[in-house]
Amino acid sequence: MENESRNRTAGQENPCKKETEGPVVLEAYRLHKRYCRGGGKTVEAVNGLSIQIRAGECRGIVGESGCGKSTLIRMLAGLEKPDSGEIRCHGKPLIHQVRTNRNKIQMIFQNSMDAVNRYADAEAIIGEPLKNFFHQNPAQRARNAAVLMEQVGLSAEDLHKFPGQFSGGQLQRICNARALAAQPEILLLDEPLSSLDVSVQAQIMELFKRLGREYGLTQVLVSHDMEAVYYLSDSISVMYGGMLMEEIHRIQLFEKLCHPYIRRLLDACRGGEGQAERKWVCDEGRMLEEKAFRGKKKAERNKLSAGCPYAHLCPAADSVCRSQLPAWREIEKGHYVRCSKIF
Repeated sequence: MENESRNRTAGQENPCKKETEGPVVLEAYRLHKRYCRGGGKTVEAVNGLSIQIRAGECRGIVGESGCGKSTLIRMLAGLEKPDSGEIRCHGKPLIHQVRTNRNKIQMIFQNSMDAVNRYADAEAIIGEPLKNFFHQNPAQRARNAAVLMEQVGLSAEDLHKFPGQFSGGQLQRICNARALAAQPEILLLDEPLSSLDVSVQAQIMELFKRLGREYGLTQVLVSHDMEAVYYLSDSISVMYGGMLMEEIHRIQLFEKLCHPYIRRLLDACRGGEGQAERKWVCDEGRMLEEKAFRGKKKAERNKLSAGCPYAHLCPAADSVCRSQLPAWREIEKGHYVRCSKIF
């Protein structure tokens, strides 16, 4: 019954979807981030990436594991520094925002259990930002924590329970309440559904949508779940190899996503019987086949020093694709793509 509820919810059109026309509140320009590997080798997790997030929008950032999306969102949160490039918040360097208004940018992590103190109760977890940012006394923190618990759909009677006494979905809601306690303007969501049971994911999706609407939050959602991204996002950025491959500024352009990479991701999922047209269910066999295909092509990718990062997998790639990085072009209003084969 719960699974059916998720299917119906996720297949619906998001009534809050809008064109992203607000002012730019968070922007990154030519970010690079490298990590060292064994043998003195380096991995370019984010490679010359630029992005703009506008006030009030929910930007979905999608891509397979290892494409750099989590590294990007951690840099946007100020948790990691780029090796080069610049991040600005409200037109000022991000470091200024972090130092003066750290509460304005909050992040919800992938694994909620790792994101909390397991020896603190819910009241202490939610009350931490109330104490640190607003210097509230214990009585004030208790009252506000109770209000926040109810806003995320939990009972104030559970304030004195510890993380191990909550389900995964309940603990995710507590992390949401803690983030909201800081009164943020920007909420960064790093794979917030991946550690939850399918039966709980629809509830959390609805919660994110409602909180975004009620609080006027700007949200950045990093996920490999195309269903969740489509349902929650107003705009989408597609990442591969640390770069942006495609971007749409209006979710209404979703059906026009055309880069071979995003088409391959969508083709690795199939529509379930009796489900809405835009509902995708991961086909494990197809995903394993895709993984094996990528493994065979890994050696080819390692040989590439220039060109499109997806050239080693793209069936349409030619010598130009392998030697020259495609330009980032607007093919229609609000629709950008990096591919020399799309005109």
